[in-house]
Amino acid sequence: MEPSTFEKMKMGAAMGGTVGLCIGFVFGSISLMRFGSGNKSPISMLSQYMIGSAASFGFFMSIGSVVRSENRLATTPNMHLPVVINQRPMLNNKIKYTKE
Repeated sequence: MEPSTFEKMKMGAAMGGTVGLCIGFVFGSISLMRFGSGNKSPISMLSQYMIGSAASFGFFMSIGSVVRSENRLATTPNMHLPVVINQRPMLNNKIKYTKE
């Protein structure tokens, strides 16, 4: 059975959140090493990077997974057939050299 649109959105948010946490950890660690933590504690600053990155990645991945999902009822039987691209035939592929 195919998952519902809401379930796909939850899966996209979970995947995006996981990726966002990892990216936030990497970029937050680099930022801490380069610039320090300033007035905040290093753990507070790193968690702020990770939460912000996870929220934005999760949001966009959940939207992307909903947009990308297909409704099984709306598909036609011919949907998965290969696409035929009509091309114009090459008129003359021989190069003619003329002397001037």
